[in-house]
Amino acid sequence: MSATIMWLGQAGFLLKTENGSLAVDPFFGEAKGNSERIYPPFLEKKSVYVDLVLTTHAHWDHFDPVTYEDYVLPKAIVGPGTCMKALEESGLSIEGIQLDRGQKLDRCGFHITATTADHDVDSVGYLIETDGRRLYFSGDALFTTKTIVPNVGIAPDAAFVCINGKLGNMNYMEAASYCRILGARVGVPTHYDLIRHNTENPKEFTDALARVAPGIRSFVMERGKEYQIEEILAE
Repeated sequence: MSATIMWLGQAGFLLKTENGSLAVDPFFGEAKGNSERIYPPFLEKKSVYVDLVLTTHAHWDHFDPVTYEDYVLPKAIVGPGTCMKALEESGLSIEGIQLDRGQKLDRCGFHITATTADHDVDSVGYLIETDGRRLYFSGDALFTTKTIVPNVGIAPDAAFVCINGKLGNMNYMEAASYCRILGARVGVPTHYDLIRHNTENPKEFTDALARVAPGIRSFVMERGKEYQIEEILAE
């Protein structure tokens, strides 16, 4: 069985292979502050169990104890120092694995590298290598030299990039340019569908990518649908 991936909404993804499973930034909790969810959680409670949750930073829509207790239940949570502190403060009895910028982890058939992301104090993205594929997840990130320079030419098969352009994230045009800088084969937009005041039209990204990097394919995922990696890569 080849690897499969599902978009969980916002910046969340679920990745499964024959050897293991992980989720990146799953969020099924309540919106905080003045924010409002556009749609309710679509997963049934306690329906998804994974070996790992990779969290990119400790903001509430990326690190969410309710999600780990009720929706996407991990054996271990991986993330930078601020996420490990948040895990400790949550009181959850889940293994924590600290992975800061530039550090690597091999587990359950995944080779994981925490990449630099200019957003919060120690925010990361993730380059995940599995089954001969290289998948890059930006998490939240600004289009600045702090994000760009360490990641130039990492050449992922697919880059899953934020496009909302608000609250410390690159916009759709910057995301398209970032895919070109990364050397991605396919660009997939994320972080645009869940929070009412923080949305974007993914077609803006696909049109921008066609203009700035016509050699890079775009792919817009349907939330909650499981895809074969080959489908996204058009193989």
